[in-house]
Amino acid sequence: MKKRLLTVLVTGTVLSLGALAPSVNAQDFDSQIETVNSSIANINEKKSAVNSTIDTLAKELSDVQTKIDTTQAKKAEVQEQIETLKAEIAKLEKVIAERNTRLEEQARSVQTNGARSYLDFLLNAESLSDAVSRIGVVMDLMGANRELMQQQAEDKKQVESKEEAQQEKLAEQEAAEKELASLQTELNDTFSKNKVLLANLSQEEVAEIAKRDGLVAEKEAFQKRLAEEKAKAEAEAARIAEASRQALAAQASQSQTTATQTSYQAPAPAAASTASTSTASTSSSTSTPAAPAQTSSYTYTAGGGFPAVDPSFRASLNGGYFGQCTYYVFNRMAQVGTPIGHSMMGNAAEWPSYARSYGYSVSHSPSAGSAIVFQQGLAGADPTYGHVAFVEAVNADGSLYISEMNVRGLNVISYRTISASVAARATYIRF
Repeated sequence: MKKRLLTVLVTGTVLSLGALAPSVNAQDFDSQIETVNSSIANINEKKSAVNSTIDTLAKELSDVQTKIDTTQAKKAEVQEQIETLKAEIAKLEKVIAERNTRLEEQARSVQTNGARSYLDFLLNAESLSDAVSRIGVVMDLMGANRELMQQQAEDKKQVESKEEAQQEKLAEQEAAEKELASLQTELNDTFSKNKVLLANLSQEEVAEIAKRDGLVAEKEAFQKRLAEEKAKAEAEAARIAEASRQALAAQASQSQTTATQTSYQAPAPAAASTASTSTASTSSSTSTPAAPAQTSSYTYTAGGGFPAVDPSFRASLNGGYFGQCTYYVFNRMAQVGTPIGHSMMGNAAEWPSYARSYGYSVSHSPSAGSAIVFQQGLAGADPTYGHVAFVEAVNADGSLYISEMNVRGLNVISYRTISASVAARATYIRF
């Protein structure tokens, strides 16, 4: 009886402490916060790089604008020179036109008087010296005409050269202006894109900071709730311990009283002795205390005695579905020393098929330490994915005491007893 009473009290204590199993632990929050902080730091690095690019582009735009201003000033200067050249060209064209007029007049004179005029001019000389002088005049006149024609050709060539130089300078200025305008457009486009990128990064940073602040608030609320639950659990454990102490003391006292009554026989005549003995026997029978009620005890007949569930324990392989029933069984199996060696097990309803393919034992015989698979709809299992749990113990009446996750919420560990009739319909896997 003493042992059975202790079973009731200890079981109650374990169940009370089991309520402390959190959906997530502080390390989970710290890990998530660290991840967000890393993301924020990464965003800040990107923002710094973009800001540096923007500063560089701003300087380049300023330099390009300076070059544009310089080019436009040179263009204005060249245009002024072009106007001067145009004036010179106009002047040269006027001189050429005048020379053409004189040449035309001389040509008409020659055509009118002909060579006879030159001959008459020479024959009319009064003396030999006068003739020589007149020959010189004719030669000078003809030489002047030749020089005039040569000068006209040179002037024309000069005009053409200046006109060509004018066109080259104009083309150079237009090309430089076009190139600078293209560069300015390209830089402005890149500058605008980086401004947009910076704005987007700033929005991402604000969102990540809000996410981090939310996680910090959740962590603080979680720690507060955990502290409150721990205090309640400790108070409950203290109450149970005190109740255990009082029950054991009462049981010891009752046992001592019963032993005293059973061993006592009052001196009496032989005839009365039988009655006395009968009375004593009756007294002893009625004085024996009844066994205390065991409304919440679990008498394990197969296995059990596994270490208490550690909510923070993580298996190297856990299937990857955080907070789900499969995630928990992966972790629990590893915690009790029988880790699942394959990460690909599918959903809960698919576990028996995968287990058989890997060579694990699959049957309908329950045993402590095995995984229990509820097919779709069995005992409230998901109609599509089924459910899987860990068999903590097999009771004498065929019922099972199991631990599981995601029955009362994502990543929440809970415990319950499965009736023998339900247990008989489930599938069991030994890893």
